[in-house]
Amino acid sequence: MKSIHAASAALVGAALILSACATTPPPPSAEMTRAKAAIEQAQRAGAREYSTEYLNASMAKMEMAEAANAKGNNAQATRLVEESYADAHLAQISAQSAKSAQAAADVDKSIVTLQDEASRTNTP
Repeated sequence: MKSIHAASAALVGAALILSACATTPPPPSAEMTRAKAAIEQAQRAGAREYSTEYLNASMAKMEMAEAANAKGNNAQATRLVEESYADAHLAQISAQSAKSAQAAADVDKSIVTLQDEASRTNTP
């Protein structure tokens, strides 16, 4: 009877240890590469000038993710990498939008200038 209880306890203990190992997520190395690429794309899109807040948030979260990954906290690292990617993507889209708005404003200004010149030359 004692051996049955000891064997049961050993099996339960082994199951707990194995389940703890099985629930540890892998390091987010592929996700980190994707998020770093998104940060670079955002920078090339002009996020330093037009979307600094989102770009800085993305870079800060990437640094925190790298620190969490170094400590073996893969779940936290994965979450931070996903947030970093989202912020980088938002920075890129915001920068592109701001650049488009600037270009549209420049076109509007050029149209007004051309209209002014056209009305001056038509005036007798």
